[in-house]
Amino acid sequence: MGQGAVGIGLAIFFVCANVGFFSVGIGPVCWVVTSEIFPLRLRAQAAALGAVGNRVCSGVVAMSFLSVSNAITVGGTFLVFAAVSAVSVAFVYWLVPETKGKSLEEIEVLFESERGWRGGGKGEVEMGDAEHLVQNE
Repeated sequence: MGQGAVGIGLAIFFVCANVGFFSVGIGPVCWVVTSEIFPLRLRAQAAALGAVGNRVCSGVVAMSFLSVSNAITVGGTFLVFAAVSAVSVAFVYWLVPETKGKSLEEIEVLFESERGWRGGGKGEVEMGDAEHLVQNE
């Protein structure tokens, strides 16, 4: 991408695309999922490890930005970031189960079950998929 008006416009577009895709894809999901999927007895420690992993990955991206932007331009760097973020949206849509409206105990049972990962349809795991695992008293 050149340094002219078109190159600058594309760079701004790819920055916005990256922010948009990241905001609906892996950005919030990594925080939400790490706080939900672990058993109650390990949740605090596991969520802390998830936060450390998130911060380390963010640091690697930040520290590599200047090297990559010198190699392929700033616009090209954000094109790569936007592409990775777009792929993450597809990953979240198809492979991360929906946990809205479920208790933490139901989510724990859902993730313990091998069947829970395979949900039906478009990648969402519905409440009915885990009901057979919850014992009614």
